[in-house]
Amino acid sequence: MQIFLLYLFLFIFGSMLGWVIEVLFRRFVSAKKWVNPGFNKGPWLPLYGFGMILMFTMCFLCISFLPESMVFYNPLGNLFGKGIASGPTVADLLPIVLMWISMVLLEFLAGIIFVKGFHVKLWDYSNMKGNIMGIICPVFTLIWGAVAVLYYYAINPFLYKLASDMYIYMFGGEGEIAHFGFIFVMGCVYGIFIYDFVVSTGAFAKVSKFATESGIVAKAEELREHIVKAEKGAKDKIFASFPEHIQQSIIEQQNKPKKENKIKTKIDEKIYIDPEKEKNKGANYDENGRPIKTSGDH
Repeated sequence: MQIFLLYLFLFIFGSMLGWVIEVLFRRFVSAKKWVNPGFNKGPWLPLYGFGMILMFTMCFLCISFLPESMVFYNPLGNLFGKGIASGPTVADLLPIVLMWISMVLLEFLAGIIFVKGFHVKLWDYSNMKGNIMGIICPVFTLIWGAVAVLYYYAINPFLYKLASDMYIYMFGGEGEIAHFGFIFVMGCVYGIFIYDFVVSTGAFAKVSKFATESGIVAKAEELREHIVKAEKGAKDKIFASFPEHIQQSIIEQQNKPKKENKIKTKIDEKIYIDPEKEKNKGANYDENGRPIKTSGDH
């Protein structure tokens, strides 16, 4: 029961943390605007919840069941029952590499399941160099490696302590009193999550049915763009009701030229496919730099 409740906590914590990371990444790196990632309306991405559980489990298995002679990073001196504090060691490479490989495989398998089973792409790396089916690519594979290192050294020991303290706080321990109010809050959070998931799954099923009947692979981001455009039409009507001088001020602010970031431009040239160069090689790309689907694609 303790492990089950611990995993429930890790799942919702990881889902919400992943949502925050994705929102910030799309705002400041990829889309350059605020975007609610995924199909759920609430602040959670279940894939990251499963990823959190996966990384936590990898660390637990390595530290708990490998020989005592292998000393792992244990800054607080209480990690998974190991009572001796220790700094970084060479043995840390094993759980880090296992987490790295596991996260890449999780992303690839999840992508394959949605593309092949539901004909929907929740993310698309088709315009990234070295990508495989637009599901994984070298750049994000390296990012998952960095995530594994960050999680292992900066999150895992403290997350374990937090999870242990939460369990004691919820159900009480030696000399402690259970806090049923927190249990009620956790139950409410999961109730909202499940409701959101069920409603979002209904919308997702409609998209999947349309994509399957049309013989295409629908991109989640493009579908979200259509929704955003419809909402923008309503915003344009509101904008038109503003006084002319306010409209002009907003337009001038939006049309201000942006400074070119030379470093970002050079990095983009290294990791993104240049559609103009690929056209010269005979490849077909659309105006967004994505490969055009052919009749043989699935």
